[in-house]
Amino acid sequence: MAVRAPRLESGKWLNTEERSLSDLRGKIVLLDFFTYGCVNCLNNLYIIKELRKRYGSELVIIGVHSAKFEREGDTEYLKNAIERLGIDYPVIDDSSLSLFDNYAIKAWPTVVLIDRDGYIVETSSGEQKVETLEKALATLGISPLDKHNSEIKKHSESLHFPQKVQCEDSFLLIANTGDDAVWLCDYGGKVLKVFDGLSEPMGMAVHADLLYIANRGRDEIVSIDLKSYERKVVLDGLRAPYDLELSDETLFVAMAASHQIVAYSLTDLSETVRYGNGFEALRDGDAQSSQLAQPSGLTLLYDQLWFVDAESSALRVIVGNGVHTAIGEGLFTFGDVDEGELLLQHPQGVTAGQYGDGCGGGRIFIADTFNNKVKAYNLEDGSIMTLVSDLHTPTGVGKKGCTLYIADTDAHRIILFDLSKMSTEVMRFSL
Repeated sequence: MAVRAPRLESGKWLNTEERSLSDLRGKIVLLDFFTYGCVNCLNNLYIIKELRKRYGSELVIIGVHSAKFEREGDTEYLKNAIERLGIDYPVIDDSSLSLFDNYAIKAWPTVVLIDRDGYIVETSSGEQKVETLEKALATLGISPLDKHNSEIKKHSESLHFPQKVQCEDSFLLIANTGDDAVWLCDYGGKVLKVFDGLSEPMGMAVHADLLYIANRGRDEIVSIDLKSYERKVVLDGLRAPYDLELSDETLFVAMAASHQIVAYSLTDLSETVRYGNGFEALRDGDAQSSQLAQPSGLTLLYDQLWFVDAESSALRVIVGNGVHTAIGEGLFTFGDVDEGELLLQHPQGVTAGQYGDGCGGGRIFIADTFNNKVKAYNLEDGSIMTLVSDLHTPTGVGKKGCTLYIADTDAHRIILFDLSKMSTEVMRFSL
């Protein structure tokens, strides 16, 4: 028995004037229930955008943002996320979860197809496939207009949603993610080289003269020779690579979508160990039994690999073959607490203070993304303190000497925090 789709008159409409299903009668409608902090939802956006290219006005696409985290329920931050993610179709801010409940949605992401008469014909949870949705749309009488539409983004001369930073001895690397480029700069802010033509670059690492980039938009790792600028895809078929870290001859990759951290030998790029069994959860244990939840940032402190799990709002560490949790209680426990039971909110960046490098030795510096803060975790006593607040979705942090380099993503800037003076300033760039 067909079920009539519940009304859409709930929540604030973005990217368009308020609409109703009666206004859309005669059109095929696709509702995409998502949150902008969920990596599976972000992966689904590629499919939704592809359908928009292929079907044009034949298919009405409406995003329904039903927030999980408290910060996601703020409309102004949602507007920033819509711009950052390149969403140009209507989005309903369903922060009250009214539509989420009315449509009986159980998980993010979920796609709902509504026919020309306003009846639900299909509800599908999880990451989608273009081919599967095309078959469903064909039964509703619409066909693709153009399957080969594409565009090339040109890099600009300013930062556009930078998300990761990597501090090397003589240069700074910035993943200028909104521009699909990586900047190589000196520490005075001079941009020495722009590596463009990437797709949502995220974490970076340097070994000898090779720069490795997590090319998240194409699910691959790219290497660039810093002398010849020769570019290669060295690993592909990954699941949303978000960050990289190097230890001797091992490359660690945080794969947010498969909820795993994978180690590869730099000798032949063969996989050596995989941490996390692929189920999204917060569970300590050995490499095979532990469970991760969207690992998004990596840092090495001697033989300890520290990382942040965004969806469980956790700070965790790999020692030997075991995964241990320092901060974090589970997928739905989060907050902004620096005393007692410590809580974070969807952290996405992390860097370690090495002993003897001037400042902050034995500290783990965390980009506490949805709390708009950078915090320092003290390994000796398990305490935490807020260093920088009032940021704008910080997603990456690096360290050189006594200075933290913070990717203040939604403000399109890099913030410098001097640990010796406890002061901040905005980094200036010249091309």
